[in-house]
Amino acid sequence: MRCGLCVNSCPTYLLSQSEPESPRSRVQSLRKVLSEQQVLTGAEQQHLANCLQCRACETVCPSQMAYAAAFDQAQNQLAPSQASWTSRMGFALIDHKHWRQTLLPLLTLYLRTGLQQPIRASGLLKKLGLAEAEALLQSPSLSPLHRLYPIKKSRLRGRVALFTGCLAEHFDRPVQLAAIKLLNALGYEVVIPHDQVCCGAIHQHHGRNPQALLAKNAEVFYNLEVTAVLYSASGCGAMLSEQLAPDTETSGWLLRHLYDINDFLLQHWPDQLRLAASNLTVAVHEPCSQRHVLKNQHNLYLLLGKIPHLQLTAVSENTICCGAGGSYMLSHPETADKLRRRKQQQLSNSGADLIVSSNFACRYYLNASQTDSSLKVLHPLQLLADRL
Repeated sequence: MRCGLCVNSCPTYLLSQSEPESPRSRVQSLRKVLSEQQVLTGAEQQHLANCLQCRACETVCPSQMAYAAAFDQAQNQLAPSQASWTSRMGFALIDHKHWRQTLLPLLTLYLRTGLQQPIRASGLLKKLGLAEAEALLQSPSLSPLHRLYPIKKSRLRGRVALFTGCLAEHFDRPVQLAAIKLLNALGYEVVIPHDQVCCGAIHQHHGRNPQALLAKNAEVFYNLEVTAVLYSASGCGAMLSEQLAPDTETSGWLLRHLYDINDFLLQHWPDQLRLAASNLTVAVHEPCSQRHVLKNQHNLYLLLGKIPHLQLTAVSENTICCGAGGSYMLSHPETADKLRRRKQQQLSNSGADLIVSSNFACRYYLNASQTDSSLKVLHPLQLLADRL
């Protein structure tokens, strides 16, 4: 249609005010690749690469164009550029859990022994291309979660599994423990299979095939005796809900039993379970994966409404990405930081006591440069578990 209704919802266009950085222009590049088999110029490929894949353009498109599907198809057809050694290392750590488990104690020593400041000052991190990643580094959890979190049989309503993802497994432990606490309180024992793997979202966004990871997760969860598989990170849930094949036995089963934990808690919350009241004002940050893909953000407000007297407000410009964009914060640090500062200003202007967000990457990125403790971004599960 080329109507341009998507233009003002695009983060890169809002920053640059440049037509080549708009969805309308990128769609024309996608058309060249997919329909006309043309070779894109270097500039056109760069403008495509600058896309955060937030999918805000899909939400406002009157013709409901499947932009993400076209983008992924084009990514697969475009000749991949030579990946940097840091990119190859990142994917290797995502794909091999035992390598992560070996590296994480070393990172913990690095953070705790005072090495961080002299190494930063030396300039070595910039030379190695690791400065952006190191600036985001936070202390990981080194011990694994238990495989089973049981409850008394007299209270048992069922058994569910928790999808922990890859990096979130180590850097989002408070949220995972809050999820387990809430599910146990509702009468569900929780299974956490240690052989689950990454959801594949980062692979998909970089033109890599995620099917092996999807198939592995489908097999792992299919073999569990559970009635539901729950995720707490909306980015992982968006990837699984869209990319799992519905026509295969294991993937189809996982797709039918996959739930956003916010939705699951809301559906199964018992009337007799009351939460302690709170006088806080909480602003809800709606991640792109939740707002534009899962489209279930309204359920979060209903769930948080279980807390008596809690005041809820939506963050202004919830339609605009915070800049995290999966690995975008590493691949496009300058653009990502501009969007983060824009989002943090909106959070500050909300006047809220606390911010909540259901996506791991958003919370991790927004919290990484916080200087104002009042802008701490938590998962809604942490707030709910605290009120039990």
